[in-house]
Amino acid sequence: MENYKKKAINLLVELALCGNKKPAVIPYSPAKTTVSAKETLSLPRRIGGKGGRYADILGDMMQALEDEPRANVHSIMVLKDGEVILDASAPGYSTSVWHLAHSMSKTVTALALGLLYDEKKISLDDPAAAFFDEITPGSDEHAGITVHDLLSMRSGVGFSELGVVTEEKWCEAFFSSKLTGKVGEGFSYNSMNSYILAKIITRVTGTALDELVEKRIFAPLGITNYLWERGPEGDVKGGFGLYLSPESFTKLGMLVMDRGLYSGKRIISEEYISKMCTPVSDAPDSIGGFDYGLHIWVSPNGEELLFNGMLGQSVWIYPKERIVATVSAGNNELFSDSPTLTIIRRHLKPENTDNSIPRAALKRLKYKTEHFYKSRRTVFPKAPEQGILAFLGFRERYPFDESFTPLLGTYATRNNNASILPAFVSVMQNNYSGGIESFEFKRSGQSLILTSVEGGVPYNVQIGFYGYAESVLDFSGEKYKVLAMAEHITDEERMPVYKIELIFPELPNTRTLKVNVTEEGILINMSENPNERVAEKFFESMSAEGKAGFITGFIEKKMGEGFIKNKMHAIFNPSLPAIDVRNAGFRERLDADNAAIAEANEKSSKLIKTLVSSFLSDERKPDDGSSVGIGSFFKNALSLLFKVAKAKPTDPPKDTIIEIPDDAIVFLDSDENAQGDTQ
Repeated sequence: MENYKKKAINLLVELALCGNKKPAVIPYSPAKTTVSAKETLSLPRRIGGKGGRYADILGDMMQALEDEPRANVHSIMVLKDGEVILDASAPGYSTSVWHLAHSMSKTVTALALGLLYDEKKISLDDPAAAFFDEITPGSDEHAGITVHDLLSMRSGVGFSELGVVTEEKWCEAFFSSKLTGKVGEGFSYNSMNSYILAKIITRVTGTALDELVEKRIFAPLGITNYLWERGPEGDVKGGFGLYLSPESFTKLGMLVMDRGLYSGKRIISEEYISKMCTPVSDAPDSIGGFDYGLHIWVSPNGEELLFNGMLGQSVWIYPKERIVATVSAGNNELFSDSPTLTIIRRHLKPENTDNSIPRAALKRLKYKTEHFYKSRRTVFPKAPEQGILAFLGFRERYPFDESFTPLLGTYATRNNNASILPAFVSVMQNNYSGGIESFEFKRSGQSLILTSVEGGVPYNVQIGFYGYAESVLDFSGEKYKVLAMAEHITDEERMPVYKIELIFPELPNTRTLKVNVTEEGILINMSENPNERVAEKFFESMSAEGKAGFITGFIEKKMGEGFIKNKMHAIFNPSLPAIDVRNAGFRERLDADNAAIAEANEKSSKLIKTLVSSFLSDERKPDDGSSVGIGSFFKNALSLLFKVAKAKPTDPPKDTIIEIPDDAIVFLDSDENAQGDTQ
């Protein structure tokens, strides 16, 4: 197993199974250093289309999206014949605010490469390694990888997305990484292909990718508001990390649909766009039914085009009807196998939309646009005060919600590695706060302020009752806009529950807090969306590999069925009991709790980490050069584990720490003998 994969497994083990507060395996450097301004909405608008003839179809589509629980849409924009006929956003979101695009970034990188192709500064047949004099390819096969192979996802290189948070020298790792397939044959999706293209563009032009795109593509399209993150080598990430508004992506969709023209001006040649939009690689049907061109998805019949990013980001292009549909979302999906996309294609592909629609359908569409996804709200706003006194200003129309008064105070938490920043974002950005130490709820005028102290740093979030209040959080130099709103309800036992929704409008990710008052203080149950189902896909793929599969199977057998799944759930949905600091002796109680947690956690963590490090370590070779047998591997690496692993707890609660007696002895059953990879 390659080093970056070992590091990735160790990272997740430290984070999810051992509760490490700062499990980073490479140095941290801030990437998202500013928040979004509002993009000017410059595209012409005719909601419902000319004569309102698309109103019924669009209204039905919006209702279908809202009714589909797996379609967690943030914004949707539909353009027909150069006019926006639908512009709708869920509460807290906007088509004028940038949104993380994930892999839709790849198509923008390909468009930038088209500029160099048109100027004959680069050929698609050029060997990629030839642009890097400082790199020695790991083999003749590595040296033969072409620009076309990178664009079509046929490089065969194994170094992939896992390397983002485990390696600093991405380019070197790419050209020395194990090949998982034959170069130029077979489809193997890999964001590092795009990163190498981004570096090539910089090498050829002497200009960073984002600066080139801003000058040569964004400016002619009237796009002014964007951010593109850079990797640890200082280069634009290329395959991900682009923040761009839905309106801006709609313009890029128009550019592709019109074969490189925008508003009659040639930006990229028709020849290059045609090459991009011709299917090259057959992608598995299981990921959505689209094949792959050059950094763009193409339907097998060539009639549909797609920019696609994980967690539901899409620009769907249907040139036949001159339609572009752009979606930002927070879905539990990695590719275009998406209920959201299915609904959009089903409604917008029919060609029977030329008849005039009654005015009532247009009124219905406008109402649904204004109230899009309001039925899916996690937290509902409070109604302002009514009456003549409020109208005349003698009574505050938006007073402090006094039902939150019992919650006011400071509460200290036990040791944890949670954050109000969603865990998905922390891992992707290699940015860990150090765990939540305390929560404070205080009143400031008519507002509620939540302060989460993490790693000694206070993060202040203003919370609204009548609508979202906006704050900007700075996590170690990375800045995130957050919108927050709270609601007081009672549960089925008529006990008070305080719900707080944290929307990060620039991200696919959100946080929800449910706060219950307890005898000692409060219990905060945190959840995020998208959730652990995305991370589970990684564990499933890793478990299919020899040693990694044995590791996960062994842990499950010794720690109890569902142990890993429960731990992953706890990372995305932490439950944090907190003690009111006004309680006498709270510090002693907290210290005792933390000491008990540390003691109980030490043995299980040691077991897991020893097991993982033993299986991930390189096998030692005898002097004669022959491979060490699996029996010797067990004797040398696992003697300690087999001595202490007799206890077999079953179905432990998700927060339970398993203690294994020091003197326990285990005997291997026949089904416990490892089979497979000994390389």
